[in-house]
Amino acid sequence: MNKYKSMRILLPLLGLMLLLPSPIVQADIIENRLATGTVLSADFHAGKPQLPAIILLHGFLQTRDFPTVTRLAEGLSTAGYTTLVPTLSLGISRRAKSLPCEAAHRHTLDQDVAEIASWINWLAKRHPGPIIFIGHSYGSLQGLVYASATPHPALQQLIALSLIDTERHPPNASVADLLAQAKAGVARGDKRLVDFAIGHCTKFTATPKSYLSYANWDRKRVLDLSRKSRVPVHVVIGDEDNRMGKDWPQALSTAGVRVDKIKGANHFFDAEYEFDLLDLILGLLKNPKS
Repeated sequence: MNKYKSMRILLPLLGLMLLLPSPIVQADIIENRLATGTVLSADFHAGKPQLPAIILLHGFLQTRDFPTVTRLAEGLSTAGYTTLVPTLSLGISRRAKSLPCEAAHRHTLDQDVAEIASWINWLAKRHPGPIIFIGHSYGSLQGLVYASATPHPALQQLIALSLIDTERHPPNASVADLLAQAKAGVARGDKRLVDFAIGHCTKFTATPKSYLSYANWDRKRVLDLSRKSRVPVHVVIGDEDNRMGKDWPQALSTAGVRVDKIKGANHFFDAEYEFDLLDLILGLLKNPKS
């Protein structure tokens, strides 16, 4: 085969390769040991130092492999941002699987927030610029609790995807009974596992302390937190997300929170809406006050 014939074969192949999508940015798996001995794990990708670093947190009982956060992390990493995507331990070292509602839950939201603090401290030591926190669903609530206390000075903004409270919508009278039962259990030091209900879990098997640490965050407390946050809060909601009721965006806006809606998106921003979400987030990162 002469060299000209070889080139005629190779050139179309090279053109095809150029048309193929870029490979997904690969992240490193890192570990972070708490003083309690629990080993935390996360996906980390170092990006451009002049851009903010992004920490992304999954929702209730999930892991960093949950599609809403992994897709967004991949898009942000490809755009050059440093990304850190941890898995909350929920009391299990190197937890790699989501926990079912019926598992034995002894973890608390305070422990989750302590892990967020540990990861932000870890990231701040390795990245020279500001840090942005992006949480999904319960991850947004946990980030908001952290941001309303004593957040790290490097934390510049909190972007809350599908921010929730832990009330039932529409309200369910049995919730008051569960809360009263849990408070009585905590008061007498009861550490037994009891079947409660919270969020999507119709049977949440937990200690009274564990259940109460999450269930106490009703709508009023979440709105109060939004007002008291020490960093700007920006909420992104799909307009087809019906978990919180139609009045939720207006309630947040009244509390002074900026709210953006993605038309057609649900609670998870899946299918084609993942691209709308990425475009919106990239815009917020470039123009946080716009």
